Amino acid sequence: MRPDVADFYSGISFDAYRLLGAHPAGSERGWLFTVWAPHAKRVQAVGDWNGWDLYHCDELAMCEDGLWRGRAPMARAGQLYKYNIQGPDGVWRMRPDPFAFSFESPPGTASRLEEPGEALPSLRGKLPGGALRLYEVHAASWRRHWDGRYYSGGELASALVPYAKKRGFTHVEFLPLAEYPYDGSWGYQGCGYFAPTHRIGGAAGFRTLVQALHAAGLGVVMDFVPGHFAPDEGRLSRFDGAPLLESGLSGWGSPEFSLSSGPVRSFLLSSAAYWVWQCGCDGLRVDAVSSVLRSQGRDGAEFFRTLTAGLHARFPGVLLIAEDTERGTPATAPTHRGGLGFDRVWDLNWSGATLGYFSLSFGSRAAQFSAFAAAQFSAGTERGLSCLSHDDCPPPHATVWQSVYGDERQRFAQVRLILLLQAVRPGGCLLFAGTEFGSRRPFDASREPDWERLGEEPCRTLDDFCTALGRFVPSHPALCCAGRMEPAGQDPSHGLLGFVRRGGGETLLIAVNAGDREARGVFRVPGCTARQVFAASFRDGVRHAADGGILRLTMPALSGGIWVIE
Repeated sequence: MRPDVADFYSGISFDAYRLLGAHPAGSERGWLFTVWAPHAKRVQAVGDWNGWDLYHCDELAMCEDGLWRGRAPMARAGQLYKYNIQGPDGVWRMRPDPFAFSFESPPGTASRLEEPGEALPSLRGKLPGGALRLYEVHAASWRRHWDGRYYSGGELASALVPYAKKRGFTHVEFLPLAEYPYDGSWGYQGCGYFAPTHRIGGAAGFRTLVQALHAAGLGVVMDFVPGHFAPDEGRLSRFDGAPLLESGLSGWGSPEFSLSSGPVRSFLLSSAAYWVWQCGCDGLRVDAVSSVLRSQGRDGAEFFRTLTAGLHARFPGVLLIAEDTERGTPATAPTHRGGLGFDRVWDLNWSGATLGYFSLSFGSRAAQFSAFAAAQFSAGTERGLSCLSHDDCPPPHATVWQSVYGDERQRFAQVRLILLLQAVRPGGCLLFAGTEFGSRRPFDASREPDWERLGEEPCRTLDDFCTALGRFVPSHPALCCAGRMEPAGQDPSHGLLGFVRRGGGETLLIAVNAGDREARGVFRVPGCTARQVFAASFRDGVRHAADGGILRLTMPALSGGIWVIE
């Protein structure tokens, strides 16, 4: 058996897309097709080149290595095609190519003969160090034409690049952009794991978008979904007439990938490598890690270890982020020590405790203050990613602005405090589009965020605050280092919390008053004086003396700031 075929069946192939799928056979010789369909009795290739005539298909042969192979001499680039597969029950079924690099737009389901072209350069290893700041975007709805049409990759880039750059983001993280049939899945139920979605212009549109982001010094992170796929009839489910890629149903009711299968693991590993190598992505955010671990156990854990170790070895500097991991999961521990090998992990404890605290009425917060304070100092923060993502505010509180308690003025003030607490934590942070200006409309994949709110003074002021934070953090070494936060004082009854961060010869105090009344905070600091350098809601303009390392600050209601300790 050829080495590449052996790797595919062993579940360790990272470039199976070179082996399987459709590829040019050479000048005027048509296209070669290779498909994995072990349950099939016969397999044919049919498409535009023969008018979709099922009586004159190009027959594929079952080879000694278990794959079906054949050539369509008349096939040409750009034409649509499918496999016509006779299953073990004798029924013929038309299926698109799982390894296709392009698909026709829905409601059509055919694959398109297309090669990906040259690998796109990335910024892996070239981005500045320090805290990450990710802007999470649903590309198909972040901007829409007036008549509802999608923005192409180039059109999206023209608006997104300056917007993200101005606000100090280091990366743009896209919700899944692998082709998917149903808009309402937001891309999390895919069908084309090697094909950038038609919604942004396919591979060409995605390449244009990535190149524009890279030219501005912005990294690109793509959501990668190895847990489940689209349940649509005629896609990947029961591909050759019997369960092939799936092992059951996921918690979302969609087919779950069978990670005990070597070829399925190779399919997913190769998809991940394709987005990093061929499409120029600088990182992947891996979806629903805990769900996969719960349902697939050891197979799931071994898959993640193979994924992270293989990508890190092949693509030095690639950023791999684990989403949705339960407490105690060694997501960022090295694989040789039994960990999963990710570079960052979503800190769900921080977002849950912080948003939970600010959702309470002011009079009932004291009882939850210890959990709120502990979340700010949670273990592993150096590799944690503090996220305010698209699913961190479930209904009825569908945005961060909606989730906090109080009147309009109090809500904006508290969102500023949440953004401040998030930005100064080690490891980095993530904001879902709209959070930066206090969006009040729940995320809807069919429409834009409520950009008209930026014309209102409170939303514009919050956006300016977010922009200032994005510029402030990278200019202060204490916030860019990997050091932990040190508690500096707290007062649960008044909602006062302070902590110190040190690094690069700099010491900073971060303090907030989350209560609705003015309060006097007492903070322990390693220095003699304090000078405010960043403000949330108030500026004191005074150099404070620290008597015996004790700093006393009078803080207005719902205010916060950062002080340099000297």
